[in-house]
Amino acid sequence: MSIPEYPILSVSSVEAVYNGAIAALHGVDLLVGRGEIVALLGSNGAGKTTLLRAVSNLLPAERGAITAGRITFGGEDVSRASPSHLVRSGLVQFLEGRHCFRSLTVEENLFTGALGRSSSRTGVKADLDRV
Repeated sequence: MSIPEYPILSVSSVEAVYNGAIAALHGVDLLVGRGEIVALLGSNGAGKTTLLRAVSNLLPAERGAITAGRITFGGEDVSRASPSHLVRSGLVQFLEGRHCFRSLTVEENLFTGALGRSSSRTGVKADLDRV
């Protein structure tokens, strides 16, 4: 794995459990550089959703917890940030296959999701144009 020059997201030696006993992640490492696109692949039960919940600080809502390691987004420890703060900072999780707004295009869905951030419509449009 090549190391991005300036990682926007860093996952280092993360371990996680559910209900205080069910091990879900063991020593996961991941670096994502600014502007990179990364795919997370694996079989059912491999920990993909758990990792995304950990990165979004949504594990506590599922009775899960990070027991070791560290996750930072933009240099900020996600375990100390509320999920809503992370969304406003640009860390947004969306689930494939849920078809929340089936009639909207991909761009319209992204725009709708971005409105939760405290950006103006112009700022959101600029972000979408960069993507």
